[in-house]
Amino acid sequence: MNGIVVGLNAWIIQDGNYEEFIRGEPHRLALEFNGSALTSSDKREMQCKHKGTSRYEVVAKVIFSTPDVWVIDFGIKVYCESRPPWFATVGQWVQGEVWIGVDPFFYKERLHRMPGMPDLFVDWFVTEIQLETTPWIEDASAGRTMMMRDSGREAWIEKAMTDAWNDDSGRAEYLLSLSK
Repeated sequence: MNGIVVGLNAWIIQDGNYEEFIRGEPHRLALEFNGSALTSSDKREMQCKHKGTSRYEVVAKVIFSTPDVWVIDFGIKVYCESRPPWFATVGQWVQGEVWIGVDPFFYKERLHRMPGMPDLFVDWFVTEIQLETTPWIEDASAGRTMMMRDSGREAWIEKAMTDAWNDDSGRAEYLLSLSK
């Protein structure tokens, strides 16, 4: 795989983990995944199908696993800092939907030093930046009022660079299109 679209939340930049991202600039990044929907797989061929935003349908091989973090490879190696499912042992295959995002700081600050942890850093070029402009709505269905995106009105605009402190009043969600 030579390209991927990943999520990036403004707080990752606001915390000082990265400078603002600019279209056309290179970045050395590790990527994380959320794969709570992954299941064991009998398939033995890596696959990755873009499902929209930063979601993918993958078939991946587990290449690292501890009680607290695991790594899968579907052509791009990504980590998840959570307890892996019981079937996610090294050498096993998994499949299902994952969300992919920029490593907030966990890998670059400490996980990369774990014994046996694969090198997940890749030199990427940012080829496109999109800012989510989906309207915010109040949701009181859980007994308390929360702000959430109106999923029926999802919208994105293209930007030349991120502006984490000002875009969407500092609550910005971005999509970065990356290529090797």
